[in-house]
Amino acid sequence: MPQPTLFSTGLKALGVIALTATLTACGGASDDGSDDGANAPASGSVIGTVTGDVVVIDRELMPELPCHAMDNTIMGLCSEDDVDGLLAEMGLDKNTIILHDMQLMSEETCHVMERTIMGICSEEDVERLAAEIRAAP
Repeated sequence: MPQPTLFSTGLKALGVIALTATLTACGGASDDGSDDGANAPASGSVIGTVTGDVVVIDRELMPELPCHAMDNTIMGLCSEDDVDGLLAEMGLDKNTIILHDMQLMSEETCHVMERTIMGICSEEDVERLAAEIRAAP
C-alpha cells in the first residue's frame, strides 16, 4: 500500500478545510444540533419545499463557493459536470430523479424537458410538473 505523501496529505487537509468552510457558510457546522431558523428558505422560495425525488439546482446560491449540495439543493459555482458528479456522489440517477434547474432557460415560461423542470416557475408549477413527471410511463 502506498504511503501518503506530504502532497496527498496536504490535499486531504485542504479538502477538510474547504468542507468545513462550506458547512460553516451554509450553516451546517453547528455541533449543538440547534436550528434557529436562520437557514430556513425564504418565503416563496422553492428551495427546501420539494422533497424526495426532486433536486433543485440553484447556481445563484453561494456562487462564490465551489459546487456543493445541501439536502435537496445543489448550489455554488457549478458546471454541468459538477452537477453530474455531485448526483453520482449522492447515489442519484438522473433517469429516476427530477431536476429543477432554476437558471436553465430562465427567460422562458415554466416547462419540462425530459426529467428537468426549467424556466420561470412558481412552487405550484414545480409541484404540478413533478407530479406529471412521476405519473408519466
